Amino acid sequence: MAISCAHCHKPLSLSKVTGSRGKGFSSQIQCYHCKAWLGRHAKLTMLKVIGFYTAVIAAVVGYFIEGTSNIVTPTILLSLILMGVSHMMDHLLVMELPVDEES
Repeated sequence: MAISCAHCHKPLSLSKVTGSRGKGFSSQIQCYHCKAWLGRHAKLTMLKVIGFYTAVIAAVVGYFIEGTSNIVTPTILLSLILMGVSHMMDHLLVMELPVDEES
């Protein structure tokens, strides 16, 4: 899978990335072209996960418990909207610029 670096805009292959730091939602990778550290918004990633699991739990509750469709259906729709919007806003960002070696 190839992504583009947010700093130098060159394609990155995730299988070739060797520099990484952090864990979980705050993990970062290092571009092997320009040495910039790239990451994602931890809050937007968390919103995406919350939206997904809320929709799944609401769907399971609506399937197994009778008479809950009037609350489950809007919950599923709002959760999927939350997940979709946070997914569209969650881009790869430059977390730390590369060190200038010429200075």
